[in-house]
Order: sequence, then structure tokens, then C-alpha cells
Amino acid sequence: MDVIVLDAHPVADVRIERHITYLADQGVNVCRIHYNYLDESAKPGLFSQCGVKGFRINQFLFQGKIRTLYFMGYCLRRKILTECRKALKALDIDPAQPSVIHVHDPLLLPLAAMLVRRSLPNSSVVYDRHEVYEEWVHFGIPISVIYEDLAKRWISGTVVVSEHHLGAVQKFFPESCTIVVPNFAASAVYDADAITTKIHLTDQEEHIRAVYIGSLNNQVDRDVDLLLDIADATIQAYDNVTFSVGGTSLSEDVGVKLNDLARKHNGRFQFLGYVPREKTIELTEKAHIGFYLMRPDTKYWVECSPNKIFEYLVCGTVPIVRANIDHADRLRECSLIFDRMDENEVIIQAVLDLLDNPEKLKQYMGNARELSLDYTWESVACRYIELYSTLLYPGAASNPLTKGGSPGTGGCEIR
Repeated sequence: MDVIVLDAHPVADVRIERHITYLADQGVNVCRIHYNYLDESAKPGLFSQCGVKGFRINQFLFQGKIRTLYFMGYCLRRKILTECRKALKALDIDPAQPSVIHVHDPLLLPLAAMLVRRSLPNSSVVYDRHEVYEEWVHFGIPISVIYEDLAKRWISGTVVVSEHHLGAVQKFFPESCTIVVPNFAASAVYDADAITTKIHLTDQEEHIRAVYIGSLNNQVDRDVDLLLDIADATIQAYDNVTFSVGGTSLSEDVGVKLNDLARKHNGRFQFLGYVPREKTIELTEKAHIGFYLMRPDTKYWVECSPNKIFEYLVCGTVPIVRANIDHADRLRECSLIFDRMDENEVIIQAVLDLLDNPEKLKQYMGNARELSLDYTWESVACRYIELYSTLLYPGAASNPLTKGGSPGTGGCEIR
């Protein structure tokens, strides 16, 4: 089978990289068609990523929100189908062969429907629904749900990141086979020896590292103000603490605060801007604590399965969390977890107290590393191939997936 991945995510999106790498490792003929309206440094045309061939189509007309609106309209026009056909030809995709069109962005669902109707008649559409889009409002309305409605009759399979999202998805797509593939970390990517050594030496370590690499959009859902207040307080309280922050999507006021903090703390606070994936892994492996903080007043307070949390676990890095996250009960063994009602001062003091107790910090780091063994990408990724087989070869599939159903275990470890 061919698997054609359609997405408009960042170039090095972690979930998509894990997805295509796993399929390629399993001998699946996978390619990525990347619609890019975010990164002007990425070149259009053929590319290779993680050993997987791809084709990038850039859309850089206009700036800011106008660019986003233009891209939304482009996704509904015939032009997007024409350009996608050119990409398929460049990637040597045989339109007569059975294929899966795996869509990672709701805006590209109408394109997938057009491909099934007009270009790839032997294909099935799988929709990887990363978010709770009925709660994700842009320009005052849940735009993503509109695109889902336009294409829902063509969606044969859906993938969600959390079991808590199953009910809503099965309601929206009742004729679709549904599976859960959480955002667990791919353990093989990380240096187990370096992580073990870091944990072992924590109570002897003179240098304690804190890290956050991710969205810095203070106006949407991330609490960047709280993150920087924690950084300021910990650096002032402890001479051995350094703080590294990296990411994009920051507003002008956040940029000013980051630069002010870097000047104030003379090298102990670093703002790194965009951080490549390899560097993110290195920084997280070396860190003792890491952050995932949502604004308490965000409208998008939903149960989630963040990549970042599971990356912290596999790296033996203590998660400091204010969010509604999956597996919170178990994560409390190794994390500081707060809800939207907790005051900022309480959160800051809890971080200070943890850093003041090296033995407890070491214990939490060890607990995180141990808990990560229960949440590996390797234990759930094979659900993708089970779903594909069910859709393309229903008579030969060994697992009991049915329309509107949820997955059997097959070769996967269900947790």
C-alpha cells in the first residue's frame, strides 16, 4: 500500500516525524505532501525527511492573519487539487494502487475528498485529529469543524490522541473506524546512558537546568508570563540554576520580556529562538525540570496528551504542569501538577521547594524515567498499520475494527 501524508504543520512537527519514520521502518511506501504557510526558509518541491520522500507546496502570499485566511480559502479551491496532482506525479505515486490518504490538518480534508473523487479512486481517507477542534475557536468560530463537516462522508478512519476524545469523534464521524494513538515519545531517539547518568548525579550536581522549548504564544493558551516569573524567581533564589527557553509564535511584548530577562541574569537565562529538533532533544536530556503551562483563562482547556510531557518522562526530566492532561494520577508520582484554580504564587513556591530538596528532585526524575516505560511510541504506533489494513483489505484484516468501532489490541500494547 501507499500512504500519502497531507499536512500543514511545522516542517519538523514531532508527531508527523514519528508517524512517517515508523511507517518507513515497517516497509510502507510513505510520502509527505507538506503545505507550508509558516516557514519561509523551507524550500518548495521535492525533499527528504527522516529517510521519507516528500513534496512541499509553499503559500506565502500576504502576512499574519491575512495569510492564514488566504490559506483557508486556498484549501477549498480547485487549485490545491491541481498542485497536489503535480506533487503525486513527482513522488511517483501510482493512482491505481490502493492507498491511504492520511490527513493531519482539518483544512486539508476537502483536498482529501477531492483526491478520492477525482484522482485516487482506490484510496481511503484517515484523519489524524490532534486537537478537540469543536473547542478550538479562530476568528470567533470553530473553523476546523466546518472543514470536517465538508469532508466527513469521505473519512473512513479517524485517529485521536486521547481516549477522552473518542466519544466526541465517534459522534462527529459515526461511520469511521476510530483508534487512539497517544503522543508518547519514541524511546529509541534518546540517549538512555546519558539520562541515567544525569539522574544518578543529581544530588551531587552543582548545575541544575530548567528547560522549555515550544509555543510562546501568550495570547492563545500558553502561560509564558508564569514561565518567565518562575525563571526569574528560581534564578534569583539559587545560584546553580540556569534556564533555557526556545520557540516561536511570540508576540512583541513576550519578546521584550525574554530579552530583558536574558540581560538581567547575564547568561543564566537563555532565549534560544527557534530550536531544531536535535537540539531540543539534547537540551531536554540534560534538563532536570521542564514546563508545560496553560493559561488558566484560556477557552481551550481540554484534556490533552502533549508531546512535551512524554518527552520529559523519557528524559528523566520532572514535568511542571498546569494543564488538564491525560494520566495525571500516575504522573503525580514524578511531576508537579496544578489546575487552573491554583494561584501563580503557589506554583512558583512549589518549584522553589522542589529545587531546595535535591533528594526529592532526584527521586522524581527517577520516577519519571521509570514511568516512561509505560508510555512509549513503540507500544502504540502499530495501530496505524492495523487501521490501514482494516480499511484497504477488510477481508484479510486480523483485528476486529468495524465502522464506528474502536481498536482491538492486535500487535499493540493498549494502555
